[in-house]
Amino acid sequence: MSSPAPAVAVLRAGRGRSLAQKGSVPLRYWILWSTILGAAVFVFYVLLTPIWLGIRAAAWVAEFRARRAR
Repeated sequence: MSSPAPAVAVLRAGRGRSLAQKGSVPLRYWILWSTILGAAVFVFYVLLTPIWLGIRAAAWVAEFRARRAR
């Protein structure tokens, strides 16, 4: 059986690189992340929430009418 790769051995030992060694994240990734996050927030809160509320309101009305019909 061969020994694990050096990177795997470092991870198993619990030793890792410090944040100073990793460097900073390039600006293009921050812009990409912000754009995707903004689009996701828009889709969820502006598009999907009103649809969900409309479906719930229709269900409540249907339930109210079904109880009233008894």
